[in-house]
Amino acid sequence: MKNRFTFAGIAACVLAGTIASATVAAPDTAASITDRTNRPLLTAEYAELRRQQIADVDYRIEVALDNKSESFSGRVVADVTLARDLAKPLTIDFAGGKVKKVTVDGNPVTYEYEGNFIALAPDNLGKGKHTITVEYEHPYSNDGSGLHHFKDPQDGSVYLYTHFEPYKANRFFPHFDQPDLKARYTVTVTAPGSWEVITATREEKIDELENGFKRWHFPQSKRFSSYIFPLHAGPYVVWESDADGIPLRLFARKTMSEYVKPEDWFKFTSESFDFFQKYFDIPYAFEKYDQVIVPDFTIGAMENVAAVTFNERYYVSRGSKTQAQRQRLANVIAHEMAHMWFGDLVTMEWWNGLWLKESFATYMASLALAENSEFDDVWQNFYLGSKQWAYGSDQLPTTHPIEVPVPNTDEAFSNFDGITYGKGGSVLNQLPYYLGKEAFREGVSNYLKEFSYGNAELSDFMNALGKAAGKDLDQWTQRWLYKAGLNTISVQYQCSNNKISELTIEQTAPKQYPTLRSQKVQLGIYRMQGDKMARVAKVPVIYSGARTAVKDAVGMPCPQILNPNDEDWAYVKTRLDGKSVATINQHINDIESPFTRLMLWQSLFDSVTDAQLPLTDWIDFALKSAGSESDINVIRLISNNLQSARNYLYRLGLRASLREEKLQAIETFAWQQLNSAPAGSDAQKTWFHAFTELASSEQALQHASELLDGKRTIEGLDIDKDRSWPLIALLNRHLYGDYEQRIADQLKKDNTDRARNAAIASRAGRPTEAAKKEWLENILDKRDQFKLSQIKAAAGNLFPAEQLHLYREFAPRMFDAVPKVSDTGDTLYNKAYAMLFPIACSKADIAAYTTVLKNTDLMPALGRVLKDRKQQSIWCSRMKIRQRQAHP
Repeated sequence: MKNRFTFAGIAACVLAGTIASATVAAPDTAASITDRTNRPLLTAEYAELRRQQIADVDYRIEVALDNKSESFSGRVVADVTLARDLAKPLTIDFAGGKVKKVTVDGNPVTYEYEGNFIALAPDNLGKGKHTITVEYEHPYSNDGSGLHHFKDPQDGSVYLYTHFEPYKANRFFPHFDQPDLKARYTVTVTAPGSWEVITATREEKIDELENGFKRWHFPQSKRFSSYIFPLHAGPYVVWESDADGIPLRLFARKTMSEYVKPEDWFKFTSESFDFFQKYFDIPYAFEKYDQVIVPDFTIGAMENVAAVTFNERYYVSRGSKTQAQRQRLANVIAHEMAHMWFGDLVTMEWWNGLWLKESFATYMASLALAENSEFDDVWQNFYLGSKQWAYGSDQLPTTHPIEVPVPNTDEAFSNFDGITYGKGGSVLNQLPYYLGKEAFREGVSNYLKEFSYGNAELSDFMNALGKAAGKDLDQWTQRWLYKAGLNTISVQYQCSNNKISELTIEQTAPKQYPTLRSQKVQLGIYRMQGDKMARVAKVPVIYSGARTAVKDAVGMPCPQILNPNDEDWAYVKTRLDGKSVATINQHINDIESPFTRLMLWQSLFDSVTDAQLPLTDWIDFALKSAGSESDINVIRLISNNLQSARNYLYRLGLRASLREEKLQAIETFAWQQLNSAPAGSDAQKTWFHAFTELASSEQALQHASELLDGKRTIEGLDIDKDRSWPLIALLNRHLYGDYEQRIADQLKKDNTDRARNAAIASRAGRPTEAAKKEWLENILDKRDQFKLSQIKAAAGNLFPAEQLHLYREFAPRMFDAVPKVSDTGDTLYNKAYAMLFPIACSKADIAAYTTVLKNTDLMPALGRVLKDRKQQSIWCSRMKIRQRQAHP
């Protein structure tokens, strides 16, 4: 035990007589040493000031970890070069810990610490080199940020991992937590000897200590920002491979290791390395590449330098994966690897540049898969995922320019959204068409070479692209990156003698964001050729302004269907002409191109949510047409839209007989598709998931119960652990059978954290006042008793669409609690609490959102969601009006 906590023990002895007088100042004296506000965030203004103070910094970090304590101890030595004599105090970010001792150049100094940063007086620090040492303790986290602690309920093993973006590295060690203060890191870790310890470099030495502990020594890393510093530890299972000389390792916890398919992980990783090193013309900089699959993760994955973390729930299935799930894994592996160059090697100066690294990785991941993988439908999946996320986000009141000022790190957190990822990636996808593919690649490569190991701004990136292409991109940058909003195009045309005689692209913009843009689209002209609807002509065109006459279209065949954004080149919403809509209604399944069918299906559902097409008319069309569809991506889209349609049937307040008629029709269709899909196919898996969301009748619930019990089987469909829980949740949502016993019995067979969260979701989803009261109290009043992942499981399932009457009963308390939740200052908790609030389409529901939003001081993570829910509810009310106009 003595060797296990050597430096912590020394600190405790040395500081016993001095710590009381040297540490924490009284709250009312904080201004005596620093005028920085004592809050758990960092402002852009203060970060700029500190960047002027500090010329250079490197860190030596020592931490002692174990599998029993609630906290860990550490010591950090910062070798700092100050750019000048300080006129203002120097602050060191460190949230929620205990400071034991601070020295400067070996001498103890007086400091102040009130829970968010350590403040050092200017008279202790002059221009030049200094060594600042801080000894500290910090509790492990249970919310997926900082140094997260997870205890596996199956075998009791403890796993640790870090997640720091945008401003949580200071929950692990005291330092200057901003992206433009890059540093090198030398790390020493004391931990149980049975553990793996992973950071940005591979260990150079491991010491055997007494009591079964070891000490890992890691050499100094290359220079990078602290938000991507990694430290993961625990008894992980490890697999090893190689990517053309780059050592690869994959880690997962023991009880999940049987479900990991390392051959897929290493295949996709090697393919991505092969593509990126050639594309960027820069060898991978960080020597080794580890990937760690972790539980309780709050996002999909994180690009920690040479030690990427992945969300276990998203990327490890306890059953067979669909091809779409495999592609999703390949895509996220490529996304995080792209960050090793764009984000890690070259980093934004401040969080206004967040979008660029995320947009770039989003685009580059799809490009890498399209160019160098087994998948041939990559851009269809980009359209289904990133593009639709972007289109949805860009029409909400919380939309924003791609490049936007970020005053503080709380605002940075709220910008992890569809604009930052989806729209930015979609806009970047235009540039190879506009500049030329090779000019774009060359500009990217030159940018990365020029700013390697440093920080850069948007202007640096755009200048590199413009120089490579020989084009001035200032106007393009202003319109696309500094202006918000989604434009819409439609095509007006005339035909004579079955040929186009005139064709014009008309562009509109929303009133709030009136910018009209220019970009390249491809017009797809479709006509029946025998029994197939084939593309008979395509017209590439750059449109701009309100109207663009397309002379190249004159003389082309008169369209039966005209797709204004064929093959999805452009970032734009399209509105189909009346003739095309009528033809689609008759010939959707005759269209040869699956990608075109995909886009036209989406366009039709957009017309529903835009209150142009009545919901029940779309449902009738879908149930008439979808059964003949064979392309899996189109099937996935139709399935998802049917689930959305089902929810709107409840929200719109239709007369009960009509609602039940359509609900039954959708349910019957999903069950038929599930039973008729090829055994073991992705279509079968897709329709199974849809059935668990769409079923509600006595007969369907009986089918679900029989599937769980093995009394009913569907050839090729394995009701494994992950497929059992959606069925159990369905039975709980409808109080069918012995639903509580179902949970208890399943937990005996599946006592995992994933199962426990699924059990919480099932209980929260019950349509009873008691269930809602219990879980709302847990979320509001007992949140310290639950992990964030458990709060999210409850909040995300408490008020499904069919239970709006229960939501309205509890809404007053939920809205009353909003200021209190916001005042916690906990961004992750605020984001989880926001999951409670549904789209609710009545005037009273909209008024409730209006009232709570009069409080303009809400945390962005909560306030932005409430603004969006209000707007979505307004749109829903318009859908209701359109539905009643068509079907009184």
